Formats: sequence, C-alpha cells, structure tokens
Amino acid sequence: MRKDDASLIESLLEINKRQAEMIETQAKQIRHLEERIDHLTRQRFTASSEKSLDYQPSLFDDLASETLPVEEDAEVEQVATIRKKRGGRTTPPDSLPHVRVEHDLKEDEKVCSCGCEMRRIKEEVSHQYDIIPASFRVIRNVRFVYVCSCGCGAKPKTSPLSPQVLPRHQVTPAFLATIAVQKFEDALPLERQARIYKKRFGVAFTSSTFANWLIKGSLLHLRPFIERLDMLLRQSTYIQADETTLQVLREPGRKASQKSYIWLRVSQEGYPIVLMHYSSNRTGATASSLFKGFKGYLQTDGYSGYNVVASQEGVTQLGCWAHARRRFADIVKSGVSDEESKAYAKKAVSMIARLYKIEKEMKESPPDEKYLIREQKARPIVKEIRAWVDTHFFAVQRLGGAVEKAFVYLNNQFAKLSVYLEDGRLSIDNNDAERHVRPIALGRKNWMFATSTKGATALADWYSIIEIAKANDLEPFVYLKHLLTQLPIYETEGKDIDPLLPWNVSLE
Repeated sequence: MRKDDASLIESLLEINKRQAEMIETQAKQIRHLEERIDHLTRQRFTASSEKSLDYQPSLFDDLASETLPVEEDAEVEQVATIRKKRGGRTTPPDSLPHVRVEHDLKEDEKVCSCGCEMRRIKEEVSHQYDIIPASFRVIRNVRFVYVCSCGCGAKPKTSPLSPQVLPRHQVTPAFLATIAVQKFEDALPLERQARIYKKRFGVAFTSSTFANWLIKGSLLHLRPFIERLDMLLRQSTYIQADETTLQVLREPGRKASQKSYIWLRVSQEGYPIVLMHYSSNRTGATASSLFKGFKGYLQTDGYSGYNVVASQEGVTQLGCWAHARRRFADIVKSGVSDEESKAYAKKAVSMIARLYKIEKEMKESPPDEKYLIREQKARPIVKEIRAWVDTHFFAVQRLGGAVEKAFVYLNNQFAKLSVYLEDGRLSIDNNDAERHVRPIALGRKNWMFATSTKGATALADWYSIIEIAKANDLEPFVYLKHLLTQLPIYETEGKDIDPLLPWNVSLE
C-alpha cells in the first residue's frame, strides 16, 4: 500500500471517529433535552407532589399503610398493609359555638293511638355546619372638644383617639388582618377582594388602596416586630433555609422579566420562628447578610449560594435527602428516560426510602435515642449508598442526561447529606422550610407578581407573620388582629413588645 493511501485511510478513520463522537454527543444532548421537556411538561400539566412511584411509598405519607418492595440485594423489612378506615362523619369541634335547635312533635301528636299521653324518653342529636356571612360595618370615632366655660381664651381640648393601626386611614386592625390573610394565606388577589367588597357590600375600594394599606402596615408595625424576631432567629443553633422566585415589575435598574427572590429561614430549635426576606438577587452576599452572627447547623438544598455561610466559623451545613431523592424519582416518572437510567434511579429511590422508613418509625423518639438508632440502622445504609455511588459513578457518566446529573448531585452533596447522622436533633431533609415556602408558590399563581420593591418587602413581612403564627399553632387572622391592635399601643407607650411574640400570647 502506498504511503499516500495509508495516510488517506488514516485521515478517513479519524474523520469517522470524530463523527461517531459527535453523533454520540448529539444523541446525549437530544436525550437530555427530551428529558428536560418531559420534566417541564409534567411540572406544568400534572399534579405537583412527592407521591410515590408504583413500587415505592411516598416519603411523606404514612409508611405503615403501604408495603415496601424487597430487592434481592437489599435487606428491606416487609411492612404489613393496614387499610385506613374511610368515610364516616366527623364530630364538630367543641371550639365552635353550638346552637341548640329543638324539633318537637305538635301537642296533638303527643297522644298515643290508644289515648294515653306519650312521654319523652331520650334525645336524638345530629349536627349541621352553619355559617354567618361576613358583615361590614362602619366605626364612627366620635371625639369631644372642650373649652373653658368662662371664656378665658385658653385653647380647646379634644379627646384623643386610641392608637390606630394606620392613622388617617379608614381601616381597622380586623379589616387589615382580613385583607392580609385573604391575600397571603388564601391567595386571593387584592383586585378580586376589592370587587367582592363592592358587589356584596356596596363599598368602593380599589386594589391600590389595599396595597397601600399593606405596605404602610408593614413599614409602621411589622418591620420593628420582625427585626426582634430576626435577632431571636440568629440565636438558634439549627436553621433550615430555602428560597423561591418572585417577579417584581418595577425594580431600579432591572427589567420586569428578571427574577427576584424570597429567602426563607426557619428555626428548628428554640422558638418556632419563620422569616422571609425579599432580595433582587440570589447571591452569596444576601445569604451572608441573612446569617451574620449565626452559629450552628444550617440545612439547605444544594444551592452554592449558601457556601459562603457554611465557610463561617461555627457553621455546619447539612444537605437534604428529599432533594437528592427527587432527582432520581423524576427519572422513574419520566416517559423518555431509557431503561438503564430508570434502573439506577429505582435503586437510588429504594435505598433512600429505607432511610425514611427509619425516620418514620422513630419520629416521636427523643434526640439521644434517635442518634443511637441512626448509628445502628441508618449509618450502614448511608455507607451502602456511598459504595453504590462509587461503584457506578463512571458507568453512569456514559449515559449522560438526567441520571448523570442526579449522580453528580448525590456525589457532591454526600458529605452534607451524612451530617444529620451526628445529632439526633437534626432532620433528614429540608421539608419543614419547603412547607413554609409553598404558600408563596400557590399565591404566585393567583396574584402573579409584586409591583414595586416596597410591595415585595411588605409581601415578605406579611407572609412571615402568617407563617410564624401557623408554626406556633395560632390561627393567622386571630393573631394578626391581636398584633395589629396591640402594636400601636405598645409603640405609643414605649412598652417591650416581647409579650406580643406568638409563643407568649394566649388567644382564646
């Protein structure tokens, strides 16, 4: 063979090799895009939940009501199936007012067919729920003006108003609390609220008026209160954090389409505190400012913005097993992932489920006992997962796509995911924070955006108070009404506001 022919063949083989590599790369990219489209389609058009796959119970449902599968290479204890009783009427709670309505026979019907008078022997009681529709009223604040009876020329004296929630505005604490709860707890936009009040009560409000009241209420009263809560939160030794997007239409130097964020912090030790913070960015600088002075455990998802906090002296970062599991569960649900990827994903979900089964069984145990149980039962499973990731990590790289990303996330987060084993007070996941951030995601579908930065800050403040009320087992409207009534009085008199903190109040 001539030298030129050999050189030509070598060149063609090299071209063929490069084309094969390009085809393989493009195939991976196509599959990755198909998985991405499938994921986004399911997010948009299917129910959003952590509900389980056909072979695996939900991490958040009662594991005792399902049966876990047993794999040949995994020691999974079978759990007996217990069917929950369905149907039946619930007894109305005693906390509600009970009105007795008697339904008696007519006098002539109380005579037996034999002619004798019938006597009552018992009562049969049934219940119905009733509601008294909301009523609107106007408070007429009447003030009296006094002058000297002898006409000496002294200035008149006018009886003062009690401290008002919004001076010179036509709103009471109860009305402002109602507007806030309807928007931030019930996800009812201000525009819709205004239409309801006009249609049902004939009172012409505008959404701008309501928004102005909420912003001023936040600035005047909630901000100082939240600053006190923030100081107490930083004293906690265990905090969970999360963040979610928020669209703000008018931010200086930014387009309306750019994303802003609500940052969430939830104390897991000490006082139940939930605080939200609006920021135009998602940078580590914001995270650093929110956790300035904090020392203890910080539990987050894998977002790198928290790394600057984790680098602070005295801070230990935990990972979230629910986030790690979610990436694999999404592959199992996918309609486009290949069978090999799904096999890896099913194995990961099954092993993580064993960790959650342990957590479920010892849910009510004290921290010291939880630590010992985790050492005995959970740590060997964590080591098994670590060995499995090491064994298959490079094999998964050739598959690419979602399963590669899931493996990379699990591998990179593994040290943080293992931290929960070292202290029985720690949680296996970040779900408590996610539960408190969920109302924003629900509200976002209805009211969609904040108009201004002032509105976004107020939004974070009102959500904080509502979520902290719920965390302390207080009804949000009742607590907000109490807070908005008392805060102006406390502020006017210069009193310490600690008695108004949610764990210090008794609202009967």
